[in-house]
Amino acid sequence: MKIDEMGYCELLDLYKGLLTPNKIEIAEMYFSCDLSLSEIAEIKNCTRQSVLDAIKTVKSELDGFESAVGFKAYKGKVKDFESSLTDAQKQTLKGILEN
Repeated sequence: MKIDEMGYCELLDLYKGLLTPNKIEIAEMYFSCDLSLSEIAEIKNCTRQSVLDAIKTVKSELDGFESAVGFKAYKGKVKDFESSLTDAQKQTLKGILEN
């Protein structure tokens, strides 16, 4: 399963605790701050190719985490279910979950 670029932002939020600090920093600059590979390479004092390799690795790892855990997909199903409920059903469910 491949995730679009915007999806990686959400996956990063969900699974960044499973990445190394360096990968988190590069991924946040790329996905969240929308910096180019060249800009990140300049900041990190490394080559553009090493940044590209890191981004590819991060994407692969995030895809793997989502395939194994499925938290993003689960959240989507819960959201779909919630949107199908009436207001009365939502209040009933809220009351059940709070107890």
